[in-house]
Amino acid sequence: MNNDGGCDLKFSGEDPMDVASQCGKHVASSTDDAHKTMRELMLNPSHTEDDRQKWFEWFQGEWDKK
Repeated sequence: MNNDGGCDLKFSGEDPMDVASQCGKHVASSTDDAHKTMRELMLNPSHTEDDRQKWFEWFQGEWDKK
């Protein structure tokens, strides 16, 4: 996850939203320190829709590179 707050687990899916959903569930259910940064980022109540959109645009760009 952008080399910050994730692990090396691989996800696959038909489209980027499918993969993002799998990844989000994985991070949200984690309790370890390796996922702490990403988990806190995801669960931050001050995130706006614009923040989410910017993240998804980054994720879409990573998907397109593959």
